[in-house]
Amino acid sequence: MMKVQGTGILGILLLQIMCMFAHSVEAQTNSFLINCGTNSSANVDGRRWVGDTAPRNNVTLSAPGIEASTTMFNGDPVYEPLYKTARIFTDSLNYTFQLPNGDYFLRLHFYPLAFDGYNANDSYFSVEANGLGLVSEFNVPGEISDKNLNLLGSGANSSYFYLLKEYLFSVDTNAMVVNFIPSKGSFGFVNAIEIIPEGNRLFADAVSRVGANGGSSSFNVSRRGMETMYRLNVGGSSIKPSDDSFLWRTWEADSSYMINADAGSEIKNRSNITYANPNNTAVAPLAVYETARTLTNTEVMEKRFNMSWKLVVDPDFDYLVRLHFCELVYDKPNQRIFRIFVDNKTAADNFDIYVRAGGMNKAYHEDYVDSISSGSNTIWIQLGPDTTTGSAGTDALLNGLEVFKLSRNGNLAYVETYSNVKVKKTSRNLILWVSIGAGIASIAILAAICMLIIWFCRKKREDNDAKKSPPVGGLCSSMDLS
Repeated sequence: MMKVQGTGILGILLLQIMCMFAHSVEAQTNSFLINCGTNSSANVDGRRWVGDTAPRNNVTLSAPGIEASTTMFNGDPVYEPLYKTARIFTDSLNYTFQLPNGDYFLRLHFYPLAFDGYNANDSYFSVEANGLGLVSEFNVPGEISDKNLNLLGSGANSSYFYLLKEYLFSVDTNAMVVNFIPSKGSFGFVNAIEIIPEGNRLFADAVSRVGANGGSSSFNVSRRGMETMYRLNVGGSSIKPSDDSFLWRTWEADSSYMINADAGSEIKNRSNITYANPNNTAVAPLAVYETARTLTNTEVMEKRFNMSWKLVVDPDFDYLVRLHFCELVYDKPNQRIFRIFVDNKTAADNFDIYVRAGGMNKAYHEDYVDSISSGSNTIWIQLGPDTTTGSAGTDALLNGLEVFKLSRNGNLAYVETYSNVKVKKTSRNLILWVSIGAGIASIAILAAICMLIIWFCRKKREDNDAKKSPPVGGLCSSMDLS
């Protein structure tokens, strides 16, 4: 019996290894790593990024634009070879990539470098890919500033110096065309372009809609593009792209987005974790499932205390929320039962990771869809005790968290009102109106002074005339008639 069980486990491991190898080969074959604004290659994070003007049969650039470079770099030195060059465009240009049909990650890298007469603060542009709107009236420094302000508002200490925009969509024309369009009178730029095949399908067609009482809301990934809004490693440190070798994703630490990081205790368990479904090896690296957060004290506030993450998003879009789980403590069911809330709506109750994943140390995930109204720009993710259960443990656990924006009518673009740009415009308007007001006030004061001087001079002249010509009555009264 032990021999049969051991053989079964070995077979599962071999299947997972074969899946990993197949995906790795496909990713290397159909990937593009483009270093924009140069014909030179750059080695970054263990990968070779080829210059966008270097001769290649499967990549074409529609217009030369302007090749920009800088020796001044303020950021992680690992990325300096990639971000010290950029391609600037004052007219529309596009990159065309010849590739097999399928689903692909597109990553656009932006670093606001300074270059001869081109100030990134004045740059506004739009980007489309195969007709899918990605960004509109986009300002890179404004986006970076808003991201840092949001983190600062939550008490985080991190600061971003570059911007990475990641998208996932389907290609059915054997080509991906990425079109950059500057706003009227402005310009745009891009530092690097990255295209990675998705390989194994990461998303199912039918996903549970939050508050639908277990029902499903069907959507098709091939018809709905996605933008990655957040990818968090819960309870652990950040994970670099080189440590997510399938898809080269970046996983941030979650603490910057928690309302109260002390609400969840960090736990780690590097035991023999395996995927509950051998086909899900690309969903997330095992490092995500080796760390987690659990409720610090489930007895406080009558078991109504939640772990909460607050995430800023674009209004008036649908969002797919993916939660990653792995039971790292309990080795039997009914030991950890909790509830899941998305944007204050119940996504799941009576949630038992052990039961859903099929055991301890099994990597597993759940997806939910929620719609954000035009009047909101945040998604709340909350996990807390299920007060209706009689289980021994009611503490919640979470290993990873991802949020994806879903396209509407072929569009993912949202026109931002950037905080820093708004301040600058307000300052310029204020200076203008203060100057006008000061000018009007100065003219009014000067006019009043002139009128006062004229009146004073006229009054003095009249007084002098009166002294030189005294009235007749005065002379008569002074005469002696005796």
